[in-house]
Amino acid sequence: MYKKTLLLIGLALSTTLYAQEVDSTTGLIIDKGLSDVKENCTICHTGRFIVVNGGDKEFWKKKLHIMQVAYGLWELDEEAKERLLNYLSKNYSKKVNVSIDK
Repeated sequence: MYKKTLLLIGLALSTTLYAQEVDSTTGLIIDKGLSDVKENCTICHTGRFIVVNGGDKEFWKKKLHIMQVAYGLWELDEEAKERLLNYLSKNYSKKVNVSIDK
């Protein structure tokens, strides 16, 4: 019983320590680069679109290029582009299944 209690406490603490704050406007993880995403991505689509399209930095670079070529996203300065790509690849490297019920 003692070991089980300690295990449960440990799991609860680790979940709390690694919980990430989420922006109330976009539903995206608050981290360096979020403002670039808000200024350049979520003005046209929701944060949910980002969450369901996870991938590595190359994936996001290709997505960014598609948004520029096909949908008229403007050119970004290199610093903003790098922050945006780092943010997306760090926080959204995997696709997430998002149901309508959430």
